Amino acid sequence: MNAPMCDDVIQAVPSQEQGLTRRQAIAAGGGIIAGCVMGLGYKAGGRSGDGQLALRPPGALVGDGFLSACIRCGQCVQACPYDTLRLFDLTAGIQAGTPTFTAATNPCWLCQGYDSLKCIDACPTNALSAIDNPVDVRIGLAVINESSCLAYNRTMCRACWHACPYPNQAIVYDDMLRPVVNAEACTGCGLCEHGCPMETKAITIKPLTIVKTSSARRST
Repeated sequence: MNAPMCDDVIQAVPSQEQGLTRRQAIAAGGGIIAGCVMGLGYKAGGRSGDGQLALRPPGALVGDGFLSACIRCGQCVQACPYDTLRLFDLTAGIQAGTPTFTAATNPCWLCQGYDSLKCIDACPTNALSAIDNPVDVRIGLAVINESSCLAYNRTMCRACWHACPYPNQAIVYDDMLRPVVNAEACTGCGLCEHGCPMETKAITIKPLTIVKTSSARRST
């Protein structure tokens, strides 16, 4: 399904009856108009941004496609019950106003304790696609730095396994009790990175586009 036109999205802005003052409603509408202009301008100009470098909310379109679909309304940030998401500021160029998060400090908790992914529920466009089960989320991929991981250096550590919402599925252990990421099951939520005890994290979340690009280069 294509993203709705700007006027359709603007009509969805909460009114005074839903708790916003007239001034707040006008400000919200103005922000959405600006986001529409940015997104449509990006798409029409065919510009290549760096949207593939950021960690996005669950269900986000991959890479630069997200930049053209996101209208910078910030509703996903407001809806997140864990305050995980933040908006890029104006110094981020074409990414300004789009949501991201930093796994090391506040990962995506996959709306544990809730019956749905709240950021997706709040998104008024197809920038975030519906996902029925959090296990199907694919934000990125956890990558282990074996040179700094304690378990790969003769020190028992199970921190990432304990932090993972799907242990024995997304993170398993090899015969030497070292963690191994199962790319087919990893959601990219970042809970493992957040839980890593190393000052410089030994396991980090890489956006899927970066992982795929790196894999393609190694195979050539």
